[in-house]
Amino acid sequence: MEIDRIIGRRIEKGRRRKGLLQHELGAAVGRSESWVSQVERGVTALDSLSMAERIAGTLGIAVHHVLAFDVRYQAAPATAPARVSVPAPRATHPLSTMQSSDAEDSETMLRRSFTLGSLAGLTAAIASLSPDARAQVSRPSGGIVDRATVRELRSIGASYRRSYKSFPASSLVPVAHDQVQLVISLRPKDQPAHLRNSLLAHMAEMAALASALLSLDLGDPGQADAYMDLGYQIAKEIDSQELAALILAGRAFRTSYSGDPAGGLDYALAAVDTAERGASMRMRAWTNAVASEMHAYAGDHHGFRSCLEQARVLLSGSMDDDRWGGIAWFDLSKADAYEGGNLVRLGRYVEALPSLDKALGQLSPEMLRHRCTAYISRAEAHAGAQNIEAACDDGHAALALVAQVQHRETLRRVIALHRGLRAHKTVGTRSLGEHLIDTRTLLKTTGSTV
Repeated sequence: MEIDRIIGRRIEKGRRRKGLLQHELGAAVGRSESWVSQVERGVTALDSLSMAERIAGTLGIAVHHVLAFDVRYQAAPATAPARVSVPAPRATHPLSTMQSSDAEDSETMLRRSFTLGSLAGLTAAIASLSPDARAQVSRPSGGIVDRATVRELRSIGASYRRSYKSFPASSLVPVAHDQVQLVISLRPKDQPAHLRNSLLAHMAEMAALASALLSLDLGDPGQADAYMDLGYQIAKEIDSQELAALILAGRAFRTSYSGDPAGGLDYALAAVDTAERGASMRMRAWTNAVASEMHAYAGDHHGFRSCLEQARVLLSGSMDDDRWGGIAWFDLSKADAYEGGNLVRLGRYVEALPSLDKALGQLSPEMLRHRCTAYISRAEAHAGAQNIEAACDDGHAALALVAQVQHRETLRRVIALHRGLRAHKTVGTRSLGEHLIDTRTLLKTTGSTV
């Protein structure tokens, strides 16, 4: 690619000005002479933002210049200086105060998920800020970010987390990733403690959002695990029970849906215990609801009832939603959906229908993902109660929402539903089969099909 050749020429020019040979630059950044040669010739692209920072630091030039932001994007910072001193690689990592193994795991995740194409999103993330905030984050590294900019980033992050209710997964994952990269570019470790913790909390929330989307919607468990690991490391680093509970509950879903219901329950109960040590009331309620689902998966009716009742009790009390760090929303209508879904998992189909009817009557229209899972749960309940046409109707409704939000787990459940109904050979079952084929074809380009 032409951009790789431009980057290579800039690195070569900077290296020559510095008086370094290719093997000397390679040794300084932990790569071979051959690799440096290939990068300078544009044969090999830079593979991470941290590597670009290492090269820029070694050569004493700006990262923006090395990555040719002025060529790539018109929105690139125009005031970036020609030269900037970048700290050593270990110190540039925002989680460098963690244990070495943790920091290395985070670097592995970021290297795996990073592409030069994501820098376009990073520029877009900066461009979406207010002018004052853009001036803050576009400065050379080493400066202090003001409180207003950090507050703006947290507000933007909250809006992205709320968007989980209705936005397509393939649109939100890059946004969440770009926010993680944006926080890295602000070097949280160089900020005062209160700003550093707030920036890292934003980073962890975006990692949690990405992990949920990748796990439940896009079917990429490897990337989902990497983001979960990153989020949990940050939660421990900043001692946030809110974020730790969020990540542990996400692990519960991931583990249970992978065929380990006992492990999923262990994670869910750990999330409940963690939330009780200082998370928001809504987070405490939600983790209890998650535990209720994991009890149902394990066949424990009493455990499911006990946890869900605790969730409802917590929701009926005074809320402190300024502290809510969860994804989307959780309220009594969603608790009704959990109840119905749990009863379906326990095989109590007729008993599940009133709860799911109530949930679908109360869930707000913009909660597309929540309505999606409620529809497939009600479809399964109708199928278990031998209401075949009603099951097909709800299967159609679930698929219509799957096409909008790309919720892979619901798609998997509709596929299983249809396989169980095919033997009836009705007009409804044939129509549902055709709708399934259309939906899988539609989602094929997103990697969401199963």
